[in-house]
Amino acid sequence: MTLFPDTKPTLHLTNWSSKKLHGPGRKFTIMANPRAWEKGDGSVPSCTPTKPAVLLVKLGQMPWMEFHEHVLRRVLGQNNKPGELWAIVSGDMVPVEDGDTLCCACSREDAAAGHCHRVFVAEALAQVGWRIVLDGEEVRSR
Repeated sequence: MTLFPDTKPTLHLTNWSSKKLHGPGRKFTIMANPRAWEKGDGSVPSCTPTKPAVLLVKLGQMPWMEFHEHVLRRVLGQNNKPGELWAIVSGDMVPVEDGDTLCCACSREDAAAGHCHRVFVAEALAQVGWRIVLDGEEVRSR
């Protein structure tokens, strides 16, 4: 019997359209090229792939496995554990907190097939100590 429940802060990762899967907190984009309505409350640069990498993968000039490694290097190469993951909101750096949601535009079907970087971001953030709910399902760290 555990006396203390899992106290890891929770981040939700999903797409902008799946509003029922958003957490109770703020909504941040993790997109390299968000449309105006996909900017939410701000952006999380350390969880956003570079624009050139996104273009290369969309053109089929970068394999998904290489894109996966690109995203993991970006997320794991910075200190993104709870309390140290930052968003940019109106030009200011603010901490990402328990209940916030990181969003992109990819469908849940694309994410389930492994063709969305939010899956890679979820994997990395789970490794550094966040409780992750990806498209409504909890991700277990390896």
